[in-house]
Amino acid sequence: MKYVLAFLTIVVALCVSGCATAPGRVYSGTYFYNFESSSFTPDGTEEHWCLNGNMEQAELPGKGASGPWGTAHVVVRGQLSPPGHYCNLGASKYMLKVYKLIKVSDRQATGG
Repeated sequence: MKYVLAFLTIVVALCVSGCATAPGRVYSGTYFYNFESSSFTPDGTEEHWCLNGNMEQAELPGKGASGPWGTAHVVVRGQLSPPGHYCNLGASKYMLKVYKLIKVSDRQATGG
């Protein structure tokens, strides 16, 4: 019994410390994607940030040769870069590195 209690204490401590050290912070906004680019517009802004990370679960299946093309409202955990010039011709002021896609809603096909 003593060993089981010690084991459970260690497991709980590891879980709590793992949750406390999750990288980045939570961002909410509109994800846009097409065959050549993607961007993220944070809620309440008109900025367009470059994205780096797996966003496939937010995308609708592609139709035709141009692949998927659309928008979705997403909540992600990620890390924002320092200001700079990112992605398509350096048009984005920030790069958002996405570590985890938390929630997806309102997926819509917009072209293609």
